[in-house]
Amino acid sequence: MKIFDSHTNRYIFILLNFAAITLSFFFYKLTQIDKDDNLLSQLENGLTTTRYLFEEQKRYALSLSILLSQDQELKNSFLKKDRKESFKIVNKKISLLKKLQDSNFDVQIHNKDLTTYIRSWDFTKKDIPLESFRQGVVKVSKEKKPLVSIELGKRLNIKAISPIFKDNEQIGSIEVIIGFDYLENELKQKGYETFILLENKYLKIADTLIENEKIQNYTLVNDYNKNTNLLKKFDLKKLKDYGYFTSEKKAFSYFSIYSLTREKLGYIIIALSNDDNIIIDNSYEKQRVIDKSGIIIE
Repeated sequence: MKIFDSHTNRYIFILLNFAAITLSFFFYKLTQIDKDDNLLSQLENGLTTTRYLFEEQKRYALSLSILLSQDQELKNSFLKKDRKESFKIVNKKISLLKKLQDSNFDVQIHNKDLTTYIRSWDFTKKDIPLESFRQGVVKVSKEKKPLVSIELGKRLNIKAISPIFKDNEQIGSIEVIIGFDYLENELKQKGYETFILLENKYLKIADTLIENEKIQNYTLVNDYNKNTNLLKKFDLKKLKDYGYFTSEKKAFSYFSIYSLTREKLGYIIIALSNDDNIIIDNSYEKQRVIDKSGIIIE
């Protein structure tokens, strides 16, 4: 005996097919949501990691500058104005610290009149006036306190400056300069590619970067055979202060970098693979607000 007639069987078949299609679509959507959430989690983790490493390098540079500003051997040579001896001592200290801490940095010492005393990487440079374009040197001279920041010079680096004292009187200052190599290498080990971008309008100061690759209105600071094609296709004018965006086979997290006077200098952008080609339409992006006292409000 037939339980159902042919008409009913056909109806049940259609219903089961519809249910199967609906369930497939439902599971597909769940999979896509899971993939989207996973990508967003990676982007947010990458953003947090990058900012942490960036701040860690700033703290490290500051501790080095304070340490060197109190080094008696170095202070004695500086007081004697024996540039050859100071140059030798500075590079000896750098070499020792590089071996002990596997770090790479440069040192510049400034005279009390805010001119260059010595540079660890170029002994020939001296008595160069810094007051007109080195905000950090001026600030330390006025406030007589150590500071660390991203600051423009001939290059774009993390710069930590500490005053040098003798009998409670400031006689000069010492600067530790750290590039982005450590940051880039640490992020590479975690699967991220790093792009440090400086707005082109600052190349009048950072003139050693003039020949570096250009990406729209920006110059690539860490110009080391980067694959910038996908980044070039994105309109960088749309970037706010920090967040993320996706483009073809790459996904990007970024945050802006500021000078001491709260001028936006550019961006640190990291990229990771976006193998599923997920396009995030509502990218999490935020614009910072700077209050009257100059404090950035997240």
